[in-house]
Amino acid sequence: MSRYFLMQQHNTNQRENRAYNEDFSIAFNISGKLGSKNDVIYVYDTQGVEQSRIRQVSYGILPRFQLLYQDKYIGSIGFNFAGFNDVIFVRYLNWVITGEIISGKYRIRHGRKKLLEVNPVEFPDGLFYQLDVQNDAQASVHVAIAALLDRWGMKKNRGLLKLPTRSTKYKYKMATKVNQ
Repeated sequence: MSRYFLMQQHNTNQRENRAYNEDFSIAFNISGKLGSKNDVIYVYDTQGVEQSRIRQVSYGILPRFQLLYQDKYIGSIGFNFAGFNDVIFVRYLNWVITGEIISGKYRIRHGRKKLLEVNPVEFPDGLFYQLDVQNDAQASVHVAIAALLDRWGMKKNRGLLKLPTRSTKYKYKMATKVNQ
């Protein structure tokens, strides 16, 4: 099991992000944008080799995305009109994403097996998502999905969204350098 930290992107104009290891060294670089057909989010390792990508393949209120791992198509993600408790299916991988996308608390499961758990944490330099990945070989795919859900959660409820502070209803764990 590995733990990664992905900075929350409240500014949708920002196109670059990084995923950090437990010791806060850079594990993955994330770049790209969403919003139009054929827009792509790329996930690179520290040497600059592309590990995975998510490509938007349709427009509209409920867009569809293709998930590629090392240039091989492995699945597709489509959103639905669920409320704040979202259920999202990753087709062809048979993964189910459940939780609250807006607050950043969700998990990915394959049957009864938990593959990823995401929780928001607060560090002195900002809000991050803590990604607990069960299988290290799938880490870049999970980081790509978390980046997509971060951007989608911000766009989806722009009018309803209030940036999290200590006084809002979202509970964040205060973290030191590494969350135990």
